[in-house]
Amino acid sequence: MKKSAFLLFMAAILLPLGLYLILNDLPDTSSRRAQIIVQWTPATFGALFLIYGGIGLATAWSGAARKGRDAIDLAIGLNGITVRGGREIPWTAISSVTSIRYDNNSKIALLWDRADLNCAFEVRLNEAVDVPRLRTKDGVPCLKINLLRYPAAEYTRLYDLAVSRFEGRRIPVDTERKMKQT
Repeated sequence: MKKSAFLLFMAAILLPLGLYLILNDLPDTSSRRAQIIVQWTPATFGALFLIYGGIGLATAWSGAARKGRDAIDLAIGLNGITVRGGREIPWTAISSVTSIRYDNNSKIALLWDRADLNCAFEVRLNEAVDVPRLRTKDGVPCLKINLLRYPAAEYTRLYDLAVSRFEGRRIPVDTERKMKQT
């Protein structure tokens, strides 16, 4: 919610500023080169502000719109796991899990926040279940649960607890480190 609020705040600034820069008619100059620079520079910045403001607005809206069952990425229960949409997967349907931790060594990390969890689970299933975003990987039904935008200080312990719960149910857990350049 914090990121959604920040993105909405930035969109509230960038969208009107972009519209103002595009719609504002600047005075003509006698030189053609000066006219292009004076008139098209604000319009170009205005278009960029509109694009970034629109992306921020769409991203914030999609993040803030997740409520109720859709707000659940992963919940561990006695009978199995619950994923987005409130869909339950029983322990007996899970054959293996891959724990993925993402790293980023790029010089400029635009969409990367080191304070976020930046992890995921890839859950392989014995048979296909009624879960959205279920894919087949090497002929095996597989569900990827992204846990990328959670604060690491609060959720690292819960992530490790989920790994230990999988292992406690005798579900093999492989650990991978992947690079994610954003």
